Amino acid sequence: MGLTKSYKDGSTPAIAIIGSGFSGLCAAIRIQTQLNISTFTIFELEPDIGGTWWSNTYPGCACDVKAHNYAFSFEPNYNWSCNYAPQPEIWDYLRNTARKYMLYEKIQFRTEITHVAWHEDRQKWVLDHVNLNNGERGQSEADIVFSGMGPLRIPQIPKEFENFEGPKWHTAQWNHAYDLTNKRVAVIGSGASAIQVVPSIVKKVKSLEYYQRTASYIVPRRNATYSAFWKWVFRTIPFVHFIYYKLLYWSSEFTVAAFSSKFKDLIPRKVMTLMAWFFRYIQVRDKALRKKLTPTYEMGCRRIVVSSNYYPALTRQNVSVHTEPVVGVKGQTLNLRDGSEQEVDALILATGFQVQEIFPKGFMVGKEGQCINTVFGKSPHTYYGLTAPETPNMFFLLGPNTGLGHNSILFMVEAQVDYAIKTISYMMEKNLSSIQVTREACKEFVDELDEKMKGMVWSSSCKSWYQNDEGKVTALWWSSCTHYWWRLRNFHPKRFVGVKKI
Repeated sequence: MGLTKSYKDGSTPAIAIIGSGFSGLCAAIRIQTQLNISTFTIFELEPDIGGTWWSNTYPGCACDVKAHNYAFSFEPNYNWSCNYAPQPEIWDYLRNTARKYMLYEKIQFRTEITHVAWHEDRQKWVLDHVNLNNGERGQSEADIVFSGMGPLRIPQIPKEFENFEGPKWHTAQWNHAYDLTNKRVAVIGSGASAIQVVPSIVKKVKSLEYYQRTASYIVPRRNATYSAFWKWVFRTIPFVHFIYYKLLYWSSEFTVAAFSSKFKDLIPRKVMTLMAWFFRYIQVRDKALRKKLTPTYEMGCRRIVVSSNYYPALTRQNVSVHTEPVVGVKGQTLNLRDGSEQEVDALILATGFQVQEIFPKGFMVGKEGQCINTVFGKSPHTYYGLTAPETPNMFFLLGPNTGLGHNSILFMVEAQVDYAIKTISYMMEKNLSSIQVTREACKEFVDELDEKMKGMVWSSSCKSWYQNDEGKVTALWWSSCTHYWWRLRNFHPKRFVGVKKI
């Protein structure tokens, strides 16, 4: 049975999409192509589309998922230059896609959404916003809202570095005006951003002080380039690109077993751990340095990073690796717990993002005036990370417990958007002004999630941004992408309640 594409009177809902990264663009495109709805507006904080791929422009910035898997399934890119696409190529892909589907005319750029509230009497969401170019404030109404703000948007800036008196910046706010040539530079953090930045600047700087709190597991980054011939093959010969795309998808999908802590999955977990150990042994010959770079937690508990130039960068003569924590900052000098200190010219914070801060306090108000930040608390209760009982007609793209540790997150985005499309179609078919998931459906999902997470490595004793401060995993989905898609392949009307249009 096909999708219903309008209400009985021929009207379509007004839809607001917050954010124009991959999630927001996917929602906008599918609304157009699947439902033929044009009554939508995209609100974007920045001057152009891209989300995290607009804001992150640091040296070496690239995706750690194979490029041909890091594109919409309905909009393949045959022209990726290499296995792991750099940031400029990903941003170009997003802009080209937006132009193809004529989305630029639907976007209000430099518009910050300051408050979102559900009005039960009007059965609508009211969005307060401000134009950052001129300070003009406004208000918009929407029947349906997609939140595509993404989890990697608010930089995590530790307070202990506020007193640093020299130039400093977060990797997501890179200062391209400052020349690092022959400068003494400090890099704080040892996650994916730092592992890309360090090799990209190490030959330029005079000295690099690298501060590592927790070592990361590193696996080889085989970044082969795609020749003109292969681009032609992908573009011209039927099914070749589709088959290649599926091979990449399934090769990643099968690795999810390595993140299970169950005995039956011991072999894939040990194989991956051995590969990382051997790679580190080959690239870092200095025993003392290798010890510093050896993780002391189970592989997969924190994000696994792909890189083939990180370890060689740390073995250079102008690099010092510090594992003692920074306990004080005075002027441009960093003081460590062991009493040592280093004076630097510039400070780079590769300290990640506030992933657990889904919405600021007071930003979103749902049914009965409930603040969603307060309702969610430290452990959000949602339905597959996509919607909640307190938020009728609201869809969270890449919401709680929908992140991945093994495959392309775009698959999850598409699965969520497709489910939202089916929900909107059902609303129009049944002539509903609003629809909300039941608390029972959310409880069933969260209870199963909590139980399944006990058997995954992410719930072990190590700390990561996957967990809240109580150690509960709130960022990741517990199984394969295919399993998530299977669960959401059909709309489940019995798990929702609706309000008829008057």
